[in-house]
Amino acid sequence: MTTRPDAWILRDSGFLERLRDDERAAFRRICPDRTFAPGDVVFREGDPADAMHVVARGRVKLVRTTPDGGERILGVVGPDDLIGEAFVGEGAHYRLDAVASTDVVTCPMSREQYRRLAREAPRFVESFTEMLTENLFRCRDRLTEGHGPIRGRVAAVLIDHARRFGRDRPDRVGWVDVDVALGHEEIAAMVGATRVSVSTAIAALRREGRLEGTRGRYTLDRDALVRVAEGTETDA
Repeated sequence: MTTRPDAWILRDSGFLERLRDDERAAFRRICPDRTFAPGDVVFREGDPADAMHVVARGRVKLVRTTPDGGERILGVVGPDDLIGEAFVGEGAHYRLDAVASTDVVTCPMSREQYRRLAREAPRFVESFTEMLTENLFRCRDRLTEGHGPIRGRVAAVLIDHARRFGRDRPDRVGWVDVDVALGHEEIAAMVGATRVSVSTAIAALRREGRLEGTRGRYTLDRDALVRVAEGTETDA
């Protein structure tokens, strides 16, 4: 892991777009970015929650160790996502592991840095609160999705990755290429299902023409999968 004092590199962040130039400059000056190589640990479960990270580039998997020593992936985050929100509480600890899946750049912000930003760029607090609120809504949406049919829950994971990490196909309107970078067992842990059930759901989506590809690299019909995820289309 390295720490660089140069400018925050994120270009298309909705977070930074909310800030004025002077507030953005303060953010860059007070909160230098950090880089992580694949496999590097951003933070560990049980470590003091001394900073929150805004992900600027790359993907970070959120992991919890199972009783048998295995690894359960709870989610994958990317640009504009927040991790380590527990930093706001004195004496708080991180509740899971955050591990870089790719080359990653984050902006870690400690409580003291947050206080400095509040003094030097007051509107920063408003923008930051908006981001926390949006993050909370996303978490609530995922909890709601966790009670639906497995096929819909799998579709929701694929759509979420397509929205954040996908690339529109220029030759096929409405289709998106996405590297999920997760195996069926990992998706199963995220949606609370068995690996066999996830494999069956993905095979069904592929058979129905809503999904193509395998081994975590897919091309998907975005609108069709959204309908499956929302439950507005009946299971086959």
